[in-house]
Amino acid sequence: MSGVFVHDGRRSGHHSWATAAIAAGAAQGVFINPFASPRFSIPRYSRAADFAALATSAGGEVVFDAMTHARLLPGSNRTDLYDSWELWPGPEGDLSTPLRQQQHIERVFERQIELGTKKLTPTVNVTVPSAPDAFLAIELAELGKAIDPQAWQSIAGARTFWGSGSALDDHIGKLVALRSPTWIVTLTNEMVFENVPDISDHDAFEGLLRSVHSLSKRARVIVAFADYAGLLPVAAGADTVGAGWDRGMRFFDPSSFHVDSSPGIRIPASYVTQKSLSAVLRRDAAVAIETWNSTEALRLRGGTMPGSDQAERVHHLRTLSELVVSFSSIGDRSLRASAVSTHFENASRDFDRLILALRPIVREGDKSAWIAHHKKVLEKYIAAEGL
Repeated sequence: MSGVFVHDGRRSGHHSWATAAIAAGAAQGVFINPFASPRFSIPRYSRAADFAALATSAGGEVVFDAMTHARLLPGSNRTDLYDSWELWPGPEGDLSTPLRQQQHIERVFERQIELGTKKLTPTVNVTVPSAPDAFLAIELAELGKAIDPQAWQSIAGARTFWGSGSALDDHIGKLVALRSPTWIVTLTNEMVFENVPDISDHDAFEGLLRSVHSLSKRARVIVAFADYAGLLPVAAGADTVGAGWDRGMRFFDPSSFHVDSSPGIRIPASYVTQKSLSAVLRRDAAVAIETWNSTEALRLRGGTMPGSDQAERVHHLRTLSELVVSFSSIGDRSLRASAVSTHFENASRDFDRLILALRPIVREGDKSAWIAHHKKVLEKYIAAEGL
């Protein structure tokens, strides 16, 4: 089932919002993670099993990701909900021996059985293919495969990992040999400053695309925490991307796993997704585009102006899902990459027109963040692969 999976979150109403999005056809599944949903119901948070049942009844797929790669990040300490899952039979975070690794994987699989989800082997965040964490990631994957040959597998890596050239290819080759039916792939960020993607490391993203293609030859590939940047790996063979309505759902943001030092009430800014631009712009920019040319604004948005933040959440997921499904349905690798490239070319020209007409409301920085870097990465990938 290709499309969009909604990542787990802590905002009040998240479970019902995600379920409604699935029922409306704007999303095709959900990720549940132990940092955001508790194993047992507590004040303000319903239990994960209820969320899984709601999403399943709405026709969605459900994945429980233990997020071991997030728990082991330096400073990861937001464990108020995480601890209820009891994912570590031994000392928490101890993967120092094969026995400890096996015990952790088996406990994760037990929790997935409780939720009625596919088994997904936990992993660690890899910095470079020659580092100890890379060997540990392979050991965990091999153990998960030994415990259940049909278990799904995870890959999580920093930009230095995805940009490591032939060493990356060797690492991915070892994982491909496991013949997992599905791979969950994550590019981890050291920090996320704004609600825009950072695609400036072209080598890292070209390596990500190359790896997705290798994995997709024999398996399904889901790219987590990708949102509109997920169109890049879709061009290389992924069929599903992880997204949502908050920064920590659209990007792998380490701060999502840290205790908030200033947990005051925050009113998020209002945005409107522009489907044809592959961009999420401020609402004042969306209003300016509407005033400038209402016919063009409708085309760029891919729908009517969302009248509320709730309508924008559904609009965002639906427009992204439509693009992912459209591109992933193209079986030929070269044609798929070409279709995404054409989409980026058209978006680039649309941005140029908007910048000329509406500067400084729509800026060069918007084009750079949402399209220009994506376009360069895909061009680099197409040229390297001879597509």
